[in-house]
Amino acid sequence: MVVGTRAEAHIAHSLPAAPAPDLPRIAGSTRVAFVVLDPAETPQQGRVATRVIEAAAGLRGTGFVLLVVGRSAELLGVDADFEARLVQRRLDLPAEVVNPDAPYEAPGTLSTDLEDRALAALVGVCPKRRTSELLETASPAKRLHRFSGFLGRGRDEVRAGRTRPVVLLGGLASPGAAGELALDLERVGVEVVGRVPGTGMKELPALGEGTVVAVMDPNLTAAARAAEERGARVVRTLTPVGVDGTARFIHDVAAEAGAKANELARARSVWEGIEPLRNRVRGKRIFFAGDTGLEVPLARFLADAGAVVLEVGAPRLDRRSLAIELQALGPDVDVVQSPDWRGQLGRIDAARPDVVVASPGLHVPLVARGHLCRSPQDFLDAGVHGYEGARRILELLARTFERAEALDSVNL
Repeated sequence: MVVGTRAEAHIAHSLPAAPAPDLPRIAGSTRVAFVVLDPAETPQQGRVATRVIEAAAGLRGTGFVLLVVGRSAELLGVDADFEARLVQRRLDLPAEVVNPDAPYEAPGTLSTDLEDRALAALVGVCPKRRTSELLETASPAKRLHRFSGFLGRGRDEVRAGRTRPVVLLGGLASPGAAGELALDLERVGVEVVGRVPGTGMKELPALGEGTVVAVMDPNLTAAARAAEERGARVVRTLTPVGVDGTARFIHDVAAEAGAKANELARARSVWEGIEPLRNRVRGKRIFFAGDTGLEVPLARFLADAGAVVLEVGAPRLDRRSLAIELQALGPDVDVVQSPDWRGQLGRIDAARPDVVVASPGLHVPLVARGHLCRSPQDFLDAGVHGYEGARRILELLARTFERAEALDSVNL
């Protein structure tokens, strides 16, 4: 439930989604309803809860209520915590509050901030029972049924007790890529018991002492901290973006789970398989204007693939969570935190890169100046995680250059 003025409702409606008959969808599964506040009226206590209860009554299978309450609702006098407690008491369902405007330790705003806080809330409502105990008492048939949809196919056998259970954290924008990554972990003997977010409350994995949490996005700091507070072991390593990043991720997660994984041969094979695509981006100059928070891992992979990364813009740069990524990227690439868009335009005009990865706000003026652009959302929609994600990234850029070259030949 999004609580705010018409502006918040308009923004939520504008998110890329596949609309349901009565309510919009975000990321294909989450249903969203709205409480639109009138700035001329003082909201009465309990009114928001009443609207939430009415909306939940019209949706079958509601298992969790997430109240997204920002600055506008707070300024108008909404007591979000009170409304959530009232919803929880009357619906007998977990209800949590997420404030997308709450300050972070590091300055700036990322498009993943709301995702981070929402996932932290979901971590808080995961079953509290120890995951190891859950695996011991659950039958193999039940575990197979629970995770076959997430993994894309069932497994012939369940390797219970051989390793510590692993939970993937993140991947909201590309659940298919998260499933591919889970299969790669399964390949090296790691027991992946689920993902946060799952496809529903019943699919949320038990998370606590004895659980290994593999974070798919370095910007999910609040969610990772919530997992640590429950006693889980959070793996801090390279983001599984690109060939080397995926190999390092699988190796480190497997090691924390108690399995041995040597991904050198696998990584070498993947590099050989994508060599023709690598040739299409080798030497190309790429400028990341910054929007999604995944620019540093993407830049690291493309630099490994032979591209020349001119600059990486980052809305927020948490050097503690990105320390491993920045070290892998190296000192030769300029990483600019909270870049001024005017200065950025000037540097792009001066450098004339082969492609600029820019948000919609910069897309139009850059194209008007004759620059070739791609939206960061294009990469997220393709699915950037895992070995297959590396192929999709290069395919996306190769198609971009091919279309631009075709247009140039027509103009000539």
